Amino acid sequence: MMGAALSVASVGCSSTRSAKVDESWLARVPENQLGDVHEAQAQRRMAQDAVTRSDVALKDARRELEVAKRNEDAAKARREAHDEALKAANATGQSSNITQAQAELKDADSSLSAAQAQVRYREHAIKTMEAQKELRESELAVADAKLRQAEYEALKANQDVRAQNLSEADFASATADAQRKVEESQRKLQSEQQQERQARATWERMRNQVQGYGGSGIQKQRNP
Repeated sequence: MMGAALSVASVGCSSTRSAKVDESWLARVPENQLGDVHEAQAQRRMAQDAVTRSDVALKDARRELEVAKRNEDAAKARREAHDEALKAANATGQSSNITQAQAELKDADSSLSAAQAQVRYREHAIKTMEAQKELRESELAVADAKLRQAEYEALKANQDVRAQNLSEADFASATADAQRKVEESQRKLQSEQQQERQARATWERMRNQVQGYGGSGIQKQRNP
């Protein structure tokens, strides 16, 4: 019924006492005294689900980057083709041909710049998703620590003498350490999100300029 890991290594304490709650010990705790444990288990399941969702989002971001890179390759090929077309137009000496070829090359240059900006944006998006996954994993560690602490408290409340061999400070320290890592992960995520927003703004500005010229015809992506 407990459905979760029920042990923890001693953290941040010089005590030689073990910080381990065995499932068989908790089985002796009356069901009506396990409310906090069950709640902690539910919170852990939610945290685990969030980790899974963040992993899916990261994989999606990586696929978007691959599409952006293909767009960039297509834009490079288009730019090279228009560069050759301009050379051919110059060889004819016809001003109308040259003017048209120059305009098309300018369009291709803008398309390439936008495609490159899109790649940079997608790279930043991946960093954001990686930071988000790291945060979710940190939150899962907090949920784990709180579950272990709840297990200990249930054992202690049931006046199980084996609780005397456990260090309450170890459980509290593990929870505090895990929470500090969450705060660090939150700051990292905020920094990555800011850089992603800036990269996206640059890409969208350049993309709009290309659309003003008539578009590049490169493969489209969904908006994030």
